[in-house]
Amino acid sequence: MDKDLESMFTRAEELLGELEEEYNSCLHAKNVSHEAIHRTHEVLEKLKSTINHTMTKTWTKIIAPGLSDEKKKKSQISFPTSNNSDNFRSALGRMMMKDPDKTHGNLYDFLLSKQPFSSGENQWIRTLSDVSGEGKHIRLIPQIRVERRRIRLKKPELGEVSWDLDKVKFGEGVKAKIGRGVIKKVEIWVSFILEGYGINALGFCKEAYQKCFDSTI
Repeated sequence: MDKDLESMFTRAEELLGELEEEYNSCLHAKNVSHEAIHRTHEVLEKLKSTINHTMTKTWTKIIAPGLSDEKKKKSQISFPTSNNSDNFRSALGRMMMKDPDKTHGNLYDFLLSKQPFSSGENQWIRTLSDVSGEGKHIRLIPQIRVERRRIRLKKPELGEVSWDLDKVKFGEGVKAKIGRGVIKKVEIWVSFILEGYGINALGFCKEAYQKCFDSTI
């Protein structure tokens, strides 16, 4: 791995740590901060840059030497992320890779193996591309767990009595009487979901980090 790419992954790992700290703070405060949104985008944008960087380095080493200066200038280089084979070949064409399956078979096979249409396990790269392009429009939705606390009452004639409200049902009048000032529902924020994707935001960022690392050429 070249020094530039190694530095990019090091920074991405640092950003992941900062993101997790910000998420934990937001979950505790029950608030989605602008900083949490910004850092989510920053992590994903950095990861997208890592795979584009590795594609550029490979293109410069393998493809560019066989191109004219004019074709080099026209080339649009990025790690291909395609939903079907036609779009995939078009992406390679924009990098001036003519008949890549014949002229650069190993590279072609590697890139093909990473495409969303090649395997459902590759959907992460499509999601990474889409979410990193949303910028400040990323939305984080809290995943909330609701808990009902057990009541405990102490009375001289009864001693201590307790009920688990998830298991014991009372009439509304009785419940109000025994639980006034005691019974309450508690909402606990446990994680953030990327709106529109239905996936755990922090979990996805960590997964994308590892898979970007595995996608280096």
